[in-house]
Amino acid sequence: MTKNLLFLFFKTTKQKLHSQEPETAQKKLAEIGTQLRQYREQQSICLDKVAVVTMIRRNLLQAIEDGQLDQLPEPVYTQGLIKRYAEAMGLDGTQFADFFPIEPPPRSRTKLSWQDGPQLRPMHLYLFYTFLIICSVNVLSQLMSGSVTAKNGAGAEELALGQQEQARLAAEASRASQNQKPDSYEAVEAVRTGQNLNKSGNKPVMVSVTFKAESWMQVEVDGKTEFEGTLPTGTVRTWGAQKQLVVVAGNAGGVMVAVNNGQAEPLGDPGVAKEVVFKANELKPSAPPKNEG
Repeated sequence: MTKNLLFLFFKTTKQKLHSQEPETAQKKLAEIGTQLRQYREQQSICLDKVAVVTMIRRNLLQAIEDGQLDQLPEPVYTQGLIKRYAEAMGLDGTQFADFFPIEPPPRSRTKLSWQDGPQLRPMHLYLFYTFLIICSVNVLSQLMSGSVTAKNGAGAEELALGQQEQARLAAEASRASQNQKPDSYEAVEAVRTGQNLNKSGNKPVMVSVTFKAESWMQVEVDGKTEFEGTLPTGTVRTWGAQKQLVVVAGNAGGVMVAVNNGQAEPLGDPGVAKEVVFKANELKPSAPPKNEG
């Protein structure tokens, strides 16, 4: 069924390419998006899963399916996004990408005719250039004399103001660096000190994650996205939830998960994206942490 649909799609598009009125990039994108959406829905695959596998933002995938050309980047990059989307669905990405046109912007064909304007003689040009040079020298001399006078009077004041501004910016940067730490910095600190920086408390759902390999991850705690990003090898993180905790990993085989202080196990197969939902009413109560040493 799918092969027949693809055959009819490319047969129809070939006929349109040879017609007298070629399609615009907007119409071609709309046809491509319609085919990709139909195939995705036939396979019962949600758009969020496609975003995880292809590492393409969901709004860009939605723009491709809806044929919204103004929401996408340059045509050459859009062609690459179409190819990755189609290949993730198990289709011929090159064939889909080649159908989307990459056309250079039309160049202006306005011709200038020297016969339309007045004819200039060499003497006229010589006088014009002489006048232009004289005016330029006068303006330049006035600017230089004015700048020297202003510099002598306001130089000390500008220097003082510049130093005060630099001190203010340095103080603000120092306060910002003390108050905020990105997730990547927190992850590195956790690996270096051997501590878990997440203070989740004793909640019905406690999930500890250890990264044996670098992986992209998204964590949703009680319906709210708590974390989304890529964490390096060796990172240890813990999240807690009252009712439900959802973990999505791009490289499930590189992520070890321990639920309620239980035995750590791989989330899935290496190189495979996987989503796991942990519900409080389906888990055993949290076991006390083991004493080491």
